[in-house]
Amino acid sequence: MDIKTFWNIILKGIGLWLLLNCLYIFPQIAVTLFTSQFIEGWNTAIPELVLGIIALFAYVLIACLFLFKTSSLLSKLGLEKHFTENRIDTTVSKNTVLKIIVILIGGTTFIDSFPNLIREIFQFIQQKELIGNYPNLAWLIFHFIKTLIGYLLMTNSKVLVKFIDKQKEK
Repeated sequence: MDIKTFWNIILKGIGLWLLLNCLYIFPQIAVTLFTSQFIEGWNTAIPELVLGIIALFAYVLIACLFLFKTSSLLSKLGLEKHFTENRIDTTVSKNTVLKIIVILIGGTTFIDSFPNLIREIFQFIQQKELIGNYPNLAWLIFHFIKTLIGYLLMTNSKVLVKFIDKQKEK
């Protein structure tokens, strides 16, 4: 494996990790809007919403840069320049390593969010309220979606690696 290929895999893994972590922005925007609207009114809620959306777009833009523009990012950062050898001796293909990274990210996402989902479901059952009246409904939905994404990443890593490679060729 070339040093350049190694750094491409690492940068794509960072991009996937960034893309998954941008999910945290959605509940933060919702909580900020909810508290700002009721405490201080819409005068402060609108700018906070705009800043939250700007932060979300910046996060997604940086993640896409790491996922789809790795070669230009690699050349700008000059990561492969300071190595004495041009190759790393491995028999594993680039797609296999990227698939392993996707599975690891999916696994850590699943492991991180599944206990929180179970806790939210348990609290919902204890309160015996309708789903619309549950005060932590946003967090329940968030942890469900995050758990589902982690599961899908683990089980569909091959499809995601093909998508990333297809986007790279364009």
